[in-house]
Amino acid sequence: MTRLRTCLPFLAGVLTVVASGAHAASDCQPIYDAYAAMAKAPAVKKTVKTPGMAEPVELIITSTALYSRVGAKDTWSKTPIDDQTRSIIKRGSPSPETVTDCRKVGARPLDGVAATAYEFSPAAITGNAPGEKLTVVIGDKSGLPLSETAAVAGTEARLVYDGVTVPAP
Repeated sequence: MTRLRTCLPFLAGVLTVVASGAHAASDCQPIYDAYAAMAKAPAVKKTVKTPGMAEPVELIITSTALYSRVGAKDTWSKTPIDDQTRSIIKRGSPSPETVTDCRKVGARPLDGVAATAYEFSPAAITGNAPGEKLTVVIGDKSGLPLSETAAVAGTEARLVYDGVTVPAP
């Protein structure tokens, strides 16, 4: 449960954004769509690198559990995802009610995959640095988020959907 509490603020911080600008709604729609598609994926592996941490945090998210570890030598822990946790994640996901400050950055291929980058501002309540901007890179073909970067905090996350194996904690 401790790891879930540690990971949920980061997950919410990455996914939660506020209405604070007057950018075109069309710049926000691909973000909404990408996170909605991610929520439907059978499993997502998210590797998060944070300045000051020697090892990355690895998360595997399924519809029923969150698996986490810090570094490849750590053992996986499993936290069931119940209705309350699903509700928290859903409230934190980008939607027309939570996001208006979006900007299309432009083409940004990632590992040979055609992709487009978008920038937005996270909610202050998520514990993000004041003035934080998040950049999400969305696969042009898949429509899924492939990476997320927090400019001020320097946090970088990579997301993988294919070949994700649920660990046995």
